[in-house]
Amino acid sequence: MKRINLALQGGGAHGAFTWGVLDRLLEDERIEIEAISGASAGAINGVVVAEGLAEGGRVKARQQLSNFWESVSNALASSPLNSNLWTQFLPPWLRDMSPKFDASSMASSMAFDFFASMPSAFQLSPSGYNPLRDIIEREVNFERVRACTTMQLFVAATRVDTGRLHVFTGQNVTLDACLASACLPTLYKAVEIDGIAYWDGGYTANPPLTPFIKHCGSDDVMVVQINPARRADVPTSGGDILHRLNEITFNASLLREIDAISFVNDLIDAGSLKDQGFRRMHLHRLGGGVTFENLANSSKFNGDWTFLKSLRDAGRLETDAWLKAHFDHIGRKSTMELVEST
Repeated sequence: MKRINLALQGGGAHGAFTWGVLDRLLEDERIEIEAISGASAGAINGVVVAEGLAEGGRVKARQQLSNFWESVSNALASSPLNSNLWTQFLPPWLRDMSPKFDASSMASSMAFDFFASMPSAFQLSPSGYNPLRDIIEREVNFERVRACTTMQLFVAATRVDTGRLHVFTGQNVTLDACLASACLPTLYKAVEIDGIAYWDGGYTANPPLTPFIKHCGSDDVMVVQINPARRADVPTSGGDILHRLNEITFNASLLREIDAISFVNDLIDAGSLKDQGFRRMHLHRLGGGVTFENLANSSKFNGDWTFLKSLRDAGRLETDAWLKAHFDHIGRKSTMELVEST
């Protein structure tokens, strides 16, 4: 059996792709997941896996993931950000255009831009109501999560006061920690834990890699990257520019950590870090490729069950292809290009 750590990016409904990745890895008994780190949806996926493993092993973890994402779909069915609700407000000639025109995506974009331009969460909801709280509270038993002894969890959040990363782990993985990790400040009030306010972990670590080096034995890290790193075209419209900035922002911290690991690996190879406790890390990557390149940023709010299952299936397929090509490389070498040429 080969051990591997998983670093899961956040990305709203796009986290259903990660559901598929996890489902396929849990299905393969040749692989042991030593730890999961994540931000936002990535962290929540990890929490759901931990609960399932603690309650009934791999089979239960896979079932818990399915149950959780179905609950997300049901909750988003009545959300004002759900694209299916907004499609009805498009003129008929747009709804009836060629299937190549993504009317639901356009409608969701309308909703996304509308809510992004509204007053802050403090003004809109003084009570601080967050619908994600209801979903997680209903679907996740955090006593079981914290009782999981077969896998570690690292949940990323961003301190509002210092702008620095905070990682919740062990007994500190709670409902509020998950809400902090997924707190987009344009939509929700900051989550306060022990007098400290937190925003989405994706701003400072999406996802964090350093905890694996400090706390785990496996040298292999699989990054599940659902925010596109590359775009062929330069955006020109205001909406497209905003969406690309969003992708760049939520990839920046990950790219910095990858660069740092690459630098240390090079020093190890050159013999410059002998007897100093450093070890070579093997990095691997699963990403959505065209799956996400062809989706609008606003589809992160699309809770349609068919859409979520299509992302799950895409995640399973990509993971299956990776395992066939690279399983033997686990524990031996990186399969991700660590530094791009410029």
